[in-house]
Amino acid sequence: MFKCFICQAVHAASQLLITHLRLDHSFYPSTRFKLVCAQDRCRRQFSTYSGFKKHLVVHEKEFCQSVDPVKSACFTDNCSGDNAEDGDTNSMQNPETNSFENKGSGLQIQNVKHICASIIGKLQGSGMANSVVSSVVNDLEDLATGLHAQVKHDILAHFSKDDPVRATLNESFENYENPLISFNTETKRMAYFREKWGIVEPVEIMLGVRFDTRRNKLTGTYDQVPVKETFIYIPILETIKFMCRNAEICQLLREPHLSKTNTFEDFCDGSYYKTHPLFSKDQSSLQIQLYYDDFETANPLGSKRTVHKVGALYFVLRNLPPKFNSALMNIHLVALFHTEDMKKYGFDPILQPLINDIKILECFGLDLPFSSEKVYGTICQITGDNLGMHTILGFTESFSARHFCRLCLVDKDDAQNVYDEDDPKIILRGKDLFEMHCNELQSEPQKLSVFGLKHNSTLNNLQFFHVCHNFSLDIMHDILEGVAQYEIKLLMEYLSENVLSKNDLLSRVYAFDYGYLERKNRPTRINLDSSGNSIGLNSMQTLCLVRNLPLIFGDLLPEGNPNWTLLLLLLQIINIIFSPSLTLGMTIHLKHLIIEHHVLFKQLYPNRNLIPKHHFMIHYPSCIRKIGPLIHMWSMRFEAKHKVFKNTVKNFKNVTKSLARKHQIFIGYHWETSPLNHIEYGPLKSFNLDREDNTQMFARALHAAPRDLFSSSWIKFSGTEYRKGLIICINVENEMPVFGRITTILLADSTTFFLVDKLLVDNFNEHFHAYRVFETDEKDVIKADNLIIYKPFDLQHAHTGVDCLYVVPLFYL
Repeated sequence: MFKCFICQAVHAASQLLITHLRLDHSFYPSTRFKLVCAQDRCRRQFSTYSGFKKHLVVHEKEFCQSVDPVKSACFTDNCSGDNAEDGDTNSMQNPETNSFENKGSGLQIQNVKHICASIIGKLQGSGMANSVVSSVVNDLEDLATGLHAQVKHDILAHFSKDDPVRATLNESFENYENPLISFNTETKRMAYFREKWGIVEPVEIMLGVRFDTRRNKLTGTYDQVPVKETFIYIPILETIKFMCRNAEICQLLREPHLSKTNTFEDFCDGSYYKTHPLFSKDQSSLQIQLYYDDFETANPLGSKRTVHKVGALYFVLRNLPPKFNSALMNIHLVALFHTEDMKKYGFDPILQPLINDIKILECFGLDLPFSSEKVYGTICQITGDNLGMHTILGFTESFSARHFCRLCLVDKDDAQNVYDEDDPKIILRGKDLFEMHCNELQSEPQKLSVFGLKHNSTLNNLQFFHVCHNFSLDIMHDILEGVAQYEIKLLMEYLSENVLSKNDLLSRVYAFDYGYLERKNRPTRINLDSSGNSIGLNSMQTLCLVRNLPLIFGDLLPEGNPNWTLLLLLLQIINIIFSPSLTLGMTIHLKHLIIEHHVLFKQLYPNRNLIPKHHFMIHYPSCIRKIGPLIHMWSMRFEAKHKVFKNTVKNFKNVTKSLARKHQIFIGYHWETSPLNHIEYGPLKSFNLDREDNTQMFARALHAAPRDLFSSSWIKFSGTEYRKGLIICINVENEMPVFGRITTILLADSTTFFLVDKLLVDNFNEHFHAYRVFETDEKDVIKADNLIIYKPFDLQHAHTGVDCLYVVPLFYL
């Protein structure tokens, strides 16, 4: 008997189990999604069906040896063929398995087509050129035809021409349909994907016409011909319907959000949601968050670095939990266009198809399976970097302009000494003020902008959205690629002038042990000689460095040093704004930290200007109270989405259409074959509770101990990896976190537990900005679902030579 590791269904033969996995679960293994043997207490993992099938043969032999000779022979004959006969073995199967046997000796052609479609979808989604995919499909089609002819010839040769069985077999062979015929052209493939997977096909929309040179195939010369300038739009309403084909997504959309008093954990907790004319009255209404950015498809340092630059619009549904929206396959494409076309024609014609669909959603709603009534929705926020936000919202793209802020009317000179949003010089933009500025632009068309406003955005034509109610700020670009790098550079200049040489400072940075979690984010090359404010790091490297600076240089400066205090203030601000859960009191505290930070900056560096990103920080507290934690609005995951497109560029002929079609196929393949809640883990070993010293502790944590209990060295779920040696926060007592060091990872059915050695927290060392901890002999078992903080930590040492252990906070605990 062969058990399915997903649904526990039992099958009589290994091939039936593999067929069940392919057809019923649409499971196609890879290095990320591995097959797991569920026979007896075996938990070996496989990345291919061929290896999995060979392994199952071992279990077949073991089973045959364990039964008596008569039944063994019967079972061996049954297992040697992939078809189970009616008999005792069938009575041990469930009805689901019997359905496979009723199909005869071969799979139905539709099921074979489904397997072929998944293979082809995987090839196209991986970035393989369409011409190569077509070539591979044609070769496989010829191979299948040749094999069919060979098998037909060999089998019919065993029967005489007068044998009636030969006529029956010949008729069956003649009725054979090569499944790959349905996929030998791109048109056929797209039609199948659209029908079976429900993928949303991109729509090409014309913007205008330009003249360009093209080679004349008849004369061989290059002639000037008209060329259509187009962009690609993926209908957002169809994409939402596609998402709701997934039962897990529908279940998540049904679940109501429960808000806590004076606590901000999601968009629904903010005042903007609670006063919104649509969201506040209908909690099932769809909250669409848009993102806009440009990315290079060609070499960013090459001669064509701007020719093939592409603009992208993505969206996520904020109704879903943040951990699902952070997955790249849950970030959906709305539009792709050439950046040069956007500059030529403006954003309005590109946004118009989206606006039309959103108006339908606002006024007429959609019939979706998770609700018995019409489901309405609208744009809740638009996110992106500062330049992209100003472009799509209609504000000036120059941050050296006199009025550079999209949230207020502050003058660039006043921004150097005004650090409080409540200051009279800070006038927040409102809808009435915005319309007054639009009227002034219309009455005086010679003006390029009025108080930083260039034009009225077409987004304002929506019923439930206005650009003045867009409160999202990007902490990735503001802090990690702006303020943090600027102030790290100033701190290192101070240290190199007063404490250590520049080479010794950099040697400390490069030699420091950042821990396992930051192994890919450790700074590799810091540029302190550039003329600008940057030090040449990306955002994750900057975050890694700024968090660890106190441990790297804390021994060089005494407590109370003002330059060091500026860094500690910045770290306190980072801990709050990067927190996924905040209270009203924390936002008030954040306001005063920002004021204190800016005042100290101007005292230390009177000849240095605060950059515009310093000013954006003063809006953080009020924006958090309006739209929830800013960490859910940052650009990090959206920018990671760009890599999906960059990896699939094979030619630049109509690059936007090619990228959009490949993306949609890949999305369809992923949603068809990959489970929403997928857990990855390392090699599994059987774990015996009876051999453990703390049996009672295990029994209390596990309640009814399961029959199958396994241990692993690492596990990964919802994108977060846990492994032996890492630190987790298991509780908060007396406003101090309780940490535990993972010693064993246990899997009991579908539940994960951590066996930890508790750490004693001595104090929070302000100078090193880390918790000082000590190891203890106390142990505990923690259920993964009950973790206070879902992200793990590294156990680190300071650069002091003293054997002290520290845990650096990732955000406010």
